[in-house]
Amino acid sequence: MNMQLGFRAHDFGKFATADELATVIETFQTPSSIQLALKKVIPTALDASDYTPRYIDGIRQALAAHGVHVAVIGCYINPVHPDPEQLEAHLKRFETHLKFNREFGCRIVGTETGSLNPDCSYHPDTSEPAVFDRLCRSIGRLLEAAVKYDGIVAVEAVSRSHTICSIARMVRLLEKFDTPHLRVIYDPVNLTPWTGIPELDGSVRRHPSQEAQRSFFRQALDAFGDKIVAIHAKDYVLDEAGRKIGDIPLGTGTMDWKCLAQELQERLIDVPVLLENLNPATLTQTLDYLRQF
Repeated sequence: MNMQLGFRAHDFGKFATADELATVIETFQTPSSIQLALKKVIPTALDASDYTPRYIDGIRQALAAHGVHVAVIGCYINPVHPDPEQLEAHLKRFETHLKFNREFGCRIVGTETGSLNPDCSYHPDTSEPAVFDRLCRSIGRLLEAAVKYDGIVAVEAVSRSHTICSIARMVRLLEKFDTPHLRVIYDPVNLTPWTGIPELDGSVRRHPSQEAQRSFFRQALDAFGDKIVAIHAKDYVLDEAGRKIGDIPLGTGTMDWKCLAQELQERLIDVPVLLENLNPATLTQTLDYLRQF
């Protein structure tokens, strides 16, 4: 199985037009897929509240002219925002992206699951039952829009800091909303505990064994592998205090991506693998590395 390799668009920088963005992406790979958070990559783009079918279709066509298509519409909100007015604004923005999924050429709209801090950073009470219930109310509302517009709400777990911070919590959410309109963006680095991947005996090594990593991957894939619609690919290391630094380019840390690729192949999970925190200066080497798997 050859992985469907793609990119997070705003890692390439900021651009004036979709054509300029796609021209750069085309130099690395064509055809190609991206996760597109429109305002992050084109700061002058219209706000979601001003979208029109013609405008978004124009973005799609400009990308397609260079062999680039949208695999995930990035609309990362805080669905448990502590301010009710801000929460309402976040949910409306996500609903708008679902409404225009056909014009984007992509049914999947992605978000993380937030925290009690407005910026989604760690808050000690985010794991309280009331916050999970708030998330469920938000997801329930977004799924109504997903059904209406035939879109998909894709959620991404983040260890420790977000409402969905573990495999078990993701399973709980998926069981509560048993619908094809709710799916998973699997980011193994984001799911890695802040203190690293544990060995089978409970210890933690700076460079986890392949056995430990394979067990970690299998736990997630056994739990929700059939619900995954995209995979985020980056890397991590543990700092001197034993805490995860999880925002570095793939191949520069300790995650065993070859091992994960084998697990995906064995399970016939063939979804876009989108590089995050990429370095354009070394991207060609990263792609060559991944294409070996």
